[in-house]
Amino acid sequence: MAHAKSLRAVGQSLESFGVKVFDLEKDGRDYVVRSDELPDAAQLTRKTSLSEKIWEPATSTRKGAGLAQPDGSFRYVPSYVSWLDSQGRRKRRRRLTAQTSSTHRLPQLLRTLGRHVDRVEPHSLQISWTENQVTVRYEPGTKELITENLSIEKLRELTLRMRFRRSRRVA
Repeated sequence: MAHAKSLRAVGQSLESFGVKVFDLEKDGRDYVVRSDELPDAAQLTRKTSLSEKIWEPATSTRKGAGLAQPDGSFRYVPSYVSWLDSQGRRKRRRRLTAQTSSTHRLPQLLRTLGRHVDRVEPHSLQISWTENQVTVRYEPGTKELITENLSIEKLRELTLRMRFRRSRRVA
């Protein structure tokens, strides 16, 4: 799966937990996220409402079972990222305002960053995300470590440009 799709799916998960500041690292095919804002494992299995207990499929609980690691990080394995992506696609289809509202949301910004990273096809990837800035470190095939600093505003601008190009192609 491309970084753009994977990072958007991870972003959907982080957004649902209310995480705004984190470090993300590519570890083989997995993504590892560290943050002081991540919930602990006990919070992941606790359902707060009766509707959550009834309507959430049992498979979704099992799929996220290995998410929380003993060191407090979250490990997103490819099968779980694919499942998150399919859940997100289903939700986006239902939402009429998805095209206009998502340029400020974490999943869309991570998707834009993923598209940027996909162009260089890195061997390693590290992302440090704060509320105002993103630092991306990656190693392309040249074996040199490249560091880029992007403001959140710059990512929003890139997101809008990407969307504008897509809408021109469709028209």
